[in-house]
Amino acid sequence: MNVLHTADWHLGMTLCGRRRDTEAAAFLDWLADVIERESVDLLLVTGDIFDNGTPSARSQTLYYRFLTKAAAAGCRHIIITAGNHDSPAFLEAPHEILEALNIHVVGTAGAGKPGGTFLLDGSDKTPQLIVAAVPFLRDRDIRRSAPGASIGEKASQVREGVRSLYNEAWEAACAMQPSSGPKVPVIITGHLFAAGGKTIEGDGVRDQVAGFIERVGADIFPTDAAYVALGHLHVPQTVAGINTIRYPGSPIPVGFGEAEQRKEVILVTTGSEIPTVVRPVPVPQFRRLATIQGDLLTIRHKIGELRMTGGPVWAEVIYNGSVLPGDLMGEVTGMTEGSEIEVLKVKDIRLVSEALSAYQSCEELEELTETEVFERCMETADIPSEQQERLMATFREVLSAMDSDGTDGGNLS
Repeated sequence: MNVLHTADWHLGMTLCGRRRDTEAAAFLDWLADVIERESVDLLLVTGDIFDNGTPSARSQTLYYRFLTKAAAAGCRHIIITAGNHDSPAFLEAPHEILEALNIHVVGTAGAGKPGGTFLLDGSDKTPQLIVAAVPFLRDRDIRRSAPGASIGEKASQVREGVRSLYNEAWEAACAMQPSSGPKVPVIITGHLFAAGGKTIEGDGVRDQVAGFIERVGADIFPTDAAYVALGHLHVPQTVAGINTIRYPGSPIPVGFGEAEQRKEVILVTTGSEIPTVVRPVPVPQFRRLATIQGDLLTIRHKIGELRMTGGPVWAEVIYNGSVLPGDLMGEVTGMTEGSEIEVLKVKDIRLVSEALSAYQSCEELEELTETEVFERCMETADIPSEQQERLMATFREVLSAMDSDGTDGGNLS
């Protein structure tokens, strides 16, 4: 069977307040074309379909429209598992309608129900593949609470719970093997942080399993699995150097830290009599992101290069020059005027650094409140006291608005 593996779409995500729906729609259209071009039999989506548990109407439209396109493109089977960003109940709610289209959604797992297990047939109606679909695991799914247990003991219980659940999933898959003929390959899925996994600074990926600061080793996955399809990490990668245990990564950069990263989906070919073949397929860049860092002269030069390249760009500017500009935002705006370059974020590294170093040298940014950091930035910039009062009042209004709408200032994945 030809299997296409993807994950971490994060439909509905934003970047500096800008919605990413246009990029998401372009990616999903491209994915439907790949399914048709590569004669994909099974699509596997291993978690974080949406960016939050209550997706907008627009995000839902993108999702359901894609599923109908994928089915129309000839995809015989679609299996979707929930990630830590997804609401299992929301994903599973329309399962009766979806299953009529051979679309299976697995939101939860636990002892005695290690996800979903599916025996899939090929175009000749004979069994071709078994999928043990394990979604993101929550603490309650895999660990019984023990009063008085230490953090270390709880973490150990999580590791053993994950291992036990994957053993159950493997046994359930093996029980579905046809009674006659050759054994069919088995694919197993997961949405977790594997030991040795690579992340990008600022991507917000949580270094945890089932709510604990914990990673799992590749040894929890059955060695006889034809392929292990994972989700959660945004960097495309193998686990422990094993070619058949893979994260496809996020197909759209969730932040500027992923701007230069090659994005991909994975094509997997399986068969009873052949070894598994894995082939990454590069994902086109649907919107260019750029990080521009340096002093004013360097920033001007790099913006000029982006102008020459042409096309729309979302950029962040990081100023690290030795001289404090009077109006950094105004300078940058002038450099991009009349171009398709839109600067979403401007950061002055020196200003923040000086604001902190003016106080105790041992003081860490994490120890300060947002208000304290803002106060010190104003003092370092020599802003008059009467202006400081107005700026601080506005800053507090912004913080209050963020609190009231549930914004946490970041997009944890």
